[in-house]
Amino acid sequence: MSKEISDVICPGCGVLCDDIKVKLEDNTVVTNYNACSKGNAKFLDIASNRILNPTIMTDKTTKETDLDSALSKTAEILINADSPLLYGWSATTCEAQRLGIQLAKELKGIVDSTSSFCHGVTLSTLIENSWSTATLGEVMNRADVILYWGANPIESHPRHMSRYSTVPRGIFRQAGKDERTVVVIDIRKTRTANIADRFLEVEPNRDFELISVMRSLLNGYRPNIDTVANIPLKEVDRLLELIKEANFCTIFFGLGLLMSAGTYHNISSLLSFVAELNQFAKVVAIPMIGHYNMIGFNQVCSWLTGFPYGVDFRKEDPMFNPGETTTAELLQKKEIDAMLCIASDPVSTLPYSLTSYLKEIPVITMERQMTPTTRISKIVIPVALSGIEVSGTAYRMDSVPLYMKNIISPPNGILSDEMILTKLLELVKEAK
Repeated sequence: MSKEISDVICPGCGVLCDDIKVKLEDNTVVTNYNACSKGNAKFLDIASNRILNPTIMTDKTTKETDLDSALSKTAEILINADSPLLYGWSATTCEAQRLGIQLAKELKGIVDSTSSFCHGVTLSTLIENSWSTATLGEVMNRADVILYWGANPIESHPRHMSRYSTVPRGIFRQAGKDERTVVVIDIRKTRTANIADRFLEVEPNRDFELISVMRSLLNGYRPNIDTVANIPLKEVDRLLELIKEANFCTIFFGLGLLMSAGTYHNISSLLSFVAELNQFAKVVAIPMIGHYNMIGFNQVCSWLTGFPYGVDFRKEDPMFNPGETTTAELLQKKEIDAMLCIASDPVSTLPYSLTSYLKEIPVITMERQMTPTTRISKIVIPVALSGIEVSGTAYRMDSVPLYMKNIISPPNGILSDEMILTKLLELVKEAK
């Protein structure tokens, strides 16, 4: 039996496109409309390398087991650990994230998300800086100047420009792209730069210098130089005038800016620059979030602990100190003695110098498909795919919460992250 479902939310990236249409046959997505390449992979490759049974590794031999046995062993490992780390969280629902933070507190462990390796820096700066921002809907309806800084959405967020920023017609931008000016600042000419109206090629690791000079010019101080970060000062003047004359300017900043020398200071300086620009025009900044619910974890964690990520419960009261309570440093210093990995594949995404330590400690992974991380895990627990097989809440890159409704059912016996964590939390509480 086939049927079609409209207005489906795509858990492919932080844009969370909500205009997807899918065709189902026998509880399987056979066709989808409007989704990009990332969305296609989510909807059409669900069964690829699917894990259907829990496994436990003993003496380097992996054997299938039942869910109750896997959960009991997981609870035992986490309870006996002195410093368990609960890591991942950016590709699951807010409901599961809430339970995960409660579990970390119950275990007196550490909870951290993938944001500590990317846009966590952005969130850290918000503790000290104000932030002029907007929703993607406002950008679509009002923005006449779009600036991508260190971001290449055509590759990273394929529908970002066509859905919200550049191409679509808005209430006050009926002509769409014809009423907008797109500017790209990056270290090389990307595919996004190729279709932009203006491109400024900044010298690698000199973004902070460029922002500082732009702030100086904005405030009436003109440095005695002809170029900055390999960009002619005349081009910088032209860009400033464009922004100052805009009705609504949006600056989308990506990992290119975060990974440039200065990292934290780049974002802090950019947000201060945006605040100063608002003396002349309406200017907002939005981070180009990759994982579809990374912002969700930061929101939930802030509600429950007061901190966005990297929260240490080992002394009962939550502690947040990036560079000490975050995953990279914990692995580097070999401080953790067990790890529960959810909705992430650290072995594929983190440096070998960090992940090599995971072979020395028990790793439990909750995952729907085989990954390099599941291959080194002592326990693997299969889960349903959030947003497609399981309903739940996720936060878009502009911090707007959206409720994702499931469109198909998971295989028999496969539970959601939320249900697994509920059972695990009960086991831990009973054991204590």
